[in-house]
Amino acid sequence: MKKLTFIISIVFALIYATSCNDFLSIKPPHKLILDNSITTYDGAVSVLNGMYASLSTGSGTSNSDFFGGSPFVALANQAGIAKAGGVVYYNMSYTSTQSAFSTYWQQWYACINAANAAINGITSLSDNKFPSVDKKNEMIAEAKTFRAWVYSHLLWCFSHYWADDEYGVLWREDVADFNNIFIGRISVKESYNEIFDDLNEGIEKLPDYTTSKRLSKQMAQVIKAKLLLNRGWDGDYTAALKIVDDVIATSPAIFKMEPDMKKVFNDAWDSKEVLWARYMEDNSGRAYGEATYSQTIIQAGDAWSAANQNNPSSLKSFYPEFDSWIKADPRFNQTMGWARAISSTGILYYCPTKLARQGRASTDLMNDKFTTYYFRYPELYLMQAELRSRTNQSLADCIAPINLMRSKRTNPLLAPISIPENREQLMETIFKEYCIELYMENGSEWFAALRIKKNNQPIIYLLKPDVSTINTNNYCWPIPSTETSTNSKIKSNPGYDN
Repeated sequence: MKKLTFIISIVFALIYATSCNDFLSIKPPHKLILDNSITTYDGAVSVLNGMYASLSTGSGTSNSDFFGGSPFVALANQAGIAKAGGVVYYNMSYTSTQSAFSTYWQQWYACINAANAAINGITSLSDNKFPSVDKKNEMIAEAKTFRAWVYSHLLWCFSHYWADDEYGVLWREDVADFNNIFIGRISVKESYNEIFDDLNEGIEKLPDYTTSKRLSKQMAQVIKAKLLLNRGWDGDYTAALKIVDDVIATSPAIFKMEPDMKKVFNDAWDSKEVLWARYMEDNSGRAYGEATYSQTIIQAGDAWSAANQNNPSSLKSFYPEFDSWIKADPRFNQTMGWARAISSTGILYYCPTKLARQGRASTDLMNDKFTTYYFRYPELYLMQAELRSRTNQSLADCIAPINLMRSKRTNPLLAPISIPENREQLMETIFKEYCIELYMENGSEWFAALRIKKNNQPIIYLLKPDVSTINTNNYCWPIPSTETSTNSKIKSNPGYDN
C-alpha cells in the first residue's frame, strides 16, 4: 500500500488556474493526469503556473514547507549555526529512515514531475497556439530552469556533488508513470551536464528580472554560478566569476540591494533585492503553508518571560560560535525579534523574525508574507568576493565586493572591513559574511562551511569544534529508505544504512 501511495503521489502534478491578478489559485480546478494533454495557450499557461504551485503543494493539494525553508533550516543546523531542526543535523547522525528525507525526496520529485509536465505539454502544443514562437520557447525555458533548480538541490543534498563519481541524481525527463517510475542514477558529471543544458536554455531565452515571483534570466545565471562554485572542478571558479560579474554589470536597475534591511524582510517577495522567492497568494492560508518551517524556527528561540523581555537570549536559537558573531553585528536587531507560536496563549519566542515574521497565533497574521528567500542580491557580492580570491586576485580586490555590499545599507549602518592580512583571513571574513547575512535562508552557509578552509580543513570545524571528524560521505543525505526499498535500480549513498 505504501508503494502504491508513493507512486500515485509522484504521478499526479497539480495544475493551477490563472486570473487577471493572480497566477496561482488555491483550489485547483483540475489535475493533469497522464491521459490529458494541453490543447490551448491558456492550458500551457496553467500548467506552467501549476509548476510554481508545486513548490508549496508537491504531490498533494495541501500547502506544505518542503521547499518553504525547512531543508534550509536543516542545512544551517548542519553548518553549526541554527538550533532549529534538532541535533540530528548538527551531529550529522541522520539515517535513511528519517522521515524528513523521505518527504523532501518525494516532494522534490513531484516538483520535477510538474516541470516535466510543463516542458512536454508546452513543447507538444503547436506553435500557432502561442502569441509567438519566442513566447513558446520562453515558457519551455522557464520550465527547464525550474527543473534545473530542483535538480540542483537533489544534487547538492542527496548526491556526491563534489566528486566525479557514479553517485549523481535520479534523472527524469518524462512525467512519471507506472512504467518508468523505477530507474537508476546517472553519474555526477552527467547530472551537471543535464542541469547545465536546462540552465543554458534559461539564460538564452528567459526575460530579465521584473519580479521575484517568477524565474528570470538572472536567476538561471545565478543557479549555474552556484553549481560551479560548489563543484570547484578545474576552470569552474573562473567560469562562475564571469557569470557573477555579468549579472552584477547587466541586471536591470530594478534588481538591487535595498538600504533598509528591515524593509527587505517586511516586503518579502515584493522587495527588489529578492531575485526569487517562494510566493503564495493572499488568502491562501499562508501561515499553514509553511507551518513546520516557522514553528520550528520560533520555538527554537527563547520563550518570553517578564525577566528576559528586555534581555532575551539569542543563544537559544543559535550555536555558540555563530551566536557570538551575530550578537556583535548591527544586522542582529534587523533580523531577530519576538514572534508568536501556535498556542491558545500566543506565547512569544525570541527568534529569527526575518524568516518567522511575527508568528501565527492570531488570525490577522494568517496571510502575512511567509516566504523563503531563494536568492537575494547580497549573495552576488559574497560570491564575487570568494571567486575573486579563488582566482588569485589581490586581497584588496577580493574584499571590495564585501565592502560595497555593506556600504549599500543605511539601516543598519555597516562599517567597511579592513583589507585582510592574508588569504586565510580573507576567506574567514567572507565566510562570516555568508553566515551573518544569509543564515537559514537558502543553505549557502552550509556549502561555504565545506568549501572554505581554515588551518587546512573545512571551516565547519570552527563552528562545530565538538565534532571531531566529518566523513565526506556525510556531506550529502542518505537516499531515503522509502526509495531504496521499492526501487531496486537505485544505488544507495555509501556510508549509510541502506
